Amino acid sequence: MNGRQIFIECPSWCVTDHVAANEWHLKDIEHAGEMTDLVIPGGPEYRLLAHARLGLDAYGDDAGRGPYVVIDDGSEEYRLTPAEALQHADRLIAHVEQVRQLARRAAA
Repeated sequence: MNGRQIFIECPSWCVTDHVAANEWHLKDIEHAGEMTDLVIPGGPEYRLLAHARLGLDAYGDDAGRGPYVVIDDGSEEYRLTPAEALQHADRLIAHVEQVRQLARRAAA
């Protein structure tokens, strides 16, 4: 940082290579977990709707907040608390059931 390299311990789930990222200031360090993708079929391949991953901004704007779940739809990033992420997951499950019902109706 500012020309001096320091050791920062990452959470066990962090997959970011902070040395390769060449971060110069503590506030620029964000720990990130592996992404899980929500995709939809179409064309020759699947198309991405959103990513989800763990995140931690230990020294920046969200310092002290603790780990959060990042939902990124390609145009905007949402940082959810664990409780908000569980609420989001419940809504996704309800949406999935509605899509299944629509698919069954369309197939009938």
